[in-house]
Amino acid sequence: MADDTRQSSDITPDDQSQSDLARSKRRAKHDFPQSQAGKMWAALGNPADPINEMPGGQYNSAGGKPADVSWKDAFNFSYHGKGPAWYQTPCSRDSLLVGIASGGGIGGLRFVLKGLSSVLVTTNYAVGAFALTAGGMYYWCDMRRKEEQRGIAQAVVGMKMLHEKKAREKKAAEEAAAALKAKEEEEQRKRNQHWYKFW
Repeated sequence: MADDTRQSSDITPDDQSQSDLARSKRRAKHDFPQSQAGKMWAALGNPADPINEMPGGQYNSAGGKPADVSWKDAFNFSYHGKGPAWYQTPCSRDSLLVGIASGGGIGGLRFVLKGLSSVLVTTNYAVGAFALTAGGMYYWCDMRRKEEQRGIAQAVVGMKMLHEKKAREKKAAEEAAAALKAKEEEEQRKRNQHWYKFW
């Protein structure tokens, strides 16, 4: 008869629970959708990320080796080598839409005013208008995003200071309440104490 070639699972439930625990520790503590807090974690980084990893997350700088680069990677037009393609980067959609609209509008206006006699110049106007407005829109949107990131960082610092201030106020209030309680207990003890003694 043929032997059973299936491999038996040598993993005990304790080992499996430990690996699940380690995996959950690596997971982000705060996983918010695109809210203000989500933008804050995206801008300032996740404190649960490993420390020895390079910013791109390509390899472990504490003894790891960089990933091999191939010809296929040369034609990978993604954002920073990972994630969405170049047209999915932040601000690209708005800048492309504004560039297409302005290029089409200026090219169409030039075509209506000059007619078929100067089609080459009309297309040059349209492409130039597209490039200028798309670049300007991308620059303006990127500056706006950076300003928002600075505001988020300031809000984080402000919230930290506010929490520290509230903690100090709470501690001072607790100390004042403890001092008042001790004072009341001392007064109560004095009131209960008699001025005379029997022995």
